Amino acid sequence: MNPHNPLLIAELGATKARLAITLDNLSFFKQASYDIKQFNTVEAIFKNYLNKLNISVKRAIIGVAAPVAGDEVAFVNLDLNFSQSKLKENIFQDSLLVLNDLELQAYGIESLDKEKIFIIGDQKKSLSQSKVLVSPGTGLGLAAIVDGIVVPSEAGHLNIPKNLPKFSSLVEKFQTENKRMSTFEDFLSGKGINYIYRYLSKSKFKPYSNEDILSKTEDPDCNETKYLMLYLLAVYLRYMALFWGANGGVYLSGSIVNSLLLDTNFKQFRDDFEDSSKMNSLLKEIPIFLIKELNLGFKGALKLASSS
Repeated sequence: MNPHNPLLIAELGATKARLAITLDNLSFFKQASYDIKQFNTVEAIFKNYLNKLNISVKRAIIGVAAPVAGDEVAFVNLDLNFSQSKLKENIFQDSLLVLNDLELQAYGIESLDKEKIFIIGDQKKSLSQSKVLVSPGTGLGLAAIVDGIVVPSEAGHLNIPKNLPKFSSLVEKFQTENKRMSTFEDFLSGKGINYIYRYLSKSKFKPYSNEDILSKTEDPDCNETKYLMLYLLAVYLRYMALFWGANGGVYLSGSIVNSLLLDTNFKQFRDDFEDSSKMNSLLKEIPIFLIKELNLGFKGALKLASSS
């Protein structure tokens, strides 16, 4: 890509659309955020944003909260879809690259400043081997980095084992209500915070926002919600670390985990992560990192743009 031409970089989640422009593939400006449900089409989002700029933009790198397996892209937790070829034809005629949003974020990990990464628990040696990036949000995203290649996945849709300690009653209730097995995404997400709190408080209505639930220490149901989510997150990270052989580290991103892990007992979290009779010694050596950078997707887009 020509670094002297403006390039749109964007993350389209199930809740927010975040956009910016880069001219040099090193920095971005004109950052904007929209409620994605205010738009009927993906093209409308970009046209609304670009119409406010005084420059012509015909190139884009876009991360979407959806699997990208062909021309048609359909969001997982949102009733929205689009055609890559039509989007390119109508707006980004020079070049268009569409990736899964966690795939896009994963490209930004290596370019993060050290102060943007917090190590959870004791200092661990970071190995130059496979890594996984996990981000709970409206859904539960995961991407892996294997031999330097980013691999997107839909691993958030794996079913939670029915006999999982501390979660069996919640899993049973969910299956009864929804006539299907629960997935990790059902609980490790914004809707999961809501569901767990209502289950514990025995209320159909949630008096707090998700942010409140994760921070109101005076409410025992809020504390228990946070405790259960931390436990399930540690279990999920253990499964994913073992599956991907993530000796290079497990990375966590997004606003939910940054709130969830605030004032957390990291020893307990590591204990739950390492809780395996056969793989304990291996899991002890796998570092866990909390990413404080909230523009990780933009960082990934800049990395892709500069290397093209």
